[in-house]
Amino acid sequence: MTRYVAVQEPTCTWAVFDTLNDLPAEFDGVTLIGLEEAEALELAASANDQCSDRLREALALGRLRLVATKAA
Repeated sequence: MTRYVAVQEPTCTWAVFDTLNDLPAEFDGVTLIGLEEAEALELAASANDQCSDRLREALALGRLRLVATKAA
């Protein structure tokens, strides 16, 4: 079973979901929502491959955006 999947959000942006806890995935305090499709697909694949170096690089290059979320 694949733990991390890229899903399209109702706002037509993309997110990486953690299927283990049924919540958006987070990396270094960044919730992986509001992404472009290619970003979400790459990040989900990277997370599944446990290639955290690629995720750190994406953060460093500014390819991820910080998105504020409301607490439930």
